Amino acid sequence: MIDIRNITKSFENGPILENVSLNIEKGETIVIIGGSGCGKSTLLRCINRLITPEKGEIYIDGENILDPNIDIDKVRRKMGMVYQHFNLFSHLNILENIILAPVEVNKMNRDEAIIEAKQLLQRVGLSGREYHMPSQLSGGQKQRVAIARTLAMHPEVILFDEPTSALDPTMVDEVEAVIRDLVNEGMTSVIVTHEMRFARNVASRVIFLANKHIYEEGTPEEIFDHPQKPLTQRFLYRSRMFEKQLLKEELDLLGLASEMKQFLNGYQHNGKQMKLTSVIIDELLYPLFNHPDGVQKATIRMLCSDNSESHMIQIYLSDIKSDPLKEPYLDELNISLMEHYSHFVFSKPTEHGYVVNIQM
Repeated sequence: MIDIRNITKSFENGPILENVSLNIEKGETIVIIGGSGCGKSTLLRCINRLITPEKGEIYIDGENILDPNIDIDKVRRKMGMVYQHFNLFSHLNILENIILAPVEVNKMNRDEAIIEAKQLLQRVGLSGREYHMPSQLSGGQKQRVAIARTLAMHPEVILFDEPTSALDPTMVDEVEAVIRDLVNEGMTSVIVTHEMRFARNVASRVIFLANKHIYEEGTPEEIFDHPQKPLTQRFLYRSRMFEKQLLKEELDLLGLASEMKQFLNGYQHNGKQMKLTSVIIDELLYPLFNHPDGVQKATIRMLCSDNSESHMIQIYLSDIKSDPLKEPYLDELNISLMEHYSHFVFSKPTEHGYVVNIQM
């Protein structure tokens, strides 16, 4: 269905994609992963020619969309695009957002478009919201409207560009559930995502981009369980790790709690583990940073695995002279609350301070 042959795309700093080839069959779900700036979104946007590569060919159903004589608007009608930031029209209600393109571009009868739009809203779990404005919806609801709007054009393939990265952790699952339903129905999909759990669950094939090309590809089992190449192995290890440098003069503990929850939400977890992220903030970091002889800087790392029983948090505390889990920093209540939500909590001295280990 989609045949990408040796495309190269450059920006001011040089090539970001170089001689990239990829074949996508009808009904496949291709998930593209890789580090920031590796060209994931660029590759996605080349597929519908929002970005034009300097070299190579891209065939959609046998037509080279890089041919200057092609009717690119006609080709794009076969492809839906779901963006990171929804791109809904803020001055139109939800129904008008969905029917705009079918009526104006596909010349669909307005009454028929309204009937179909309501059916699509029911499909994405938003029945009864058709006359709401975008500002009245949550981020997850807006993204589901964006998916319904895309489906209203009856695409043969949908391109998803980081569809959950702008969402609060509590909203990610609702959007991923809608995408999983589409995938299970056989919709050809190309998905750029940083959510590895989601990638594993929906992909028929995973593409890892690095060094300006497809560095490794395979089934989810091959890529996530048995990666063969060193950059893939390193990326997957790093993708499981949340790391943050904390400085007392710039401390934002509420923001830190939100970031940790969003990261943890990408993996299997239970209610106690999610609660533990807040408990660590309240019962460990807040007392340590606010004590007169407490820490001035720290590094927090959360390492997650596919097994929810194996998640671990390590907190490296610099320039602290005594055990951070004892008085004068913490009392028995602080410790007991952390122990209630975790499997174990212990500290040990290092060359420059202490490290606190917490098994979630």
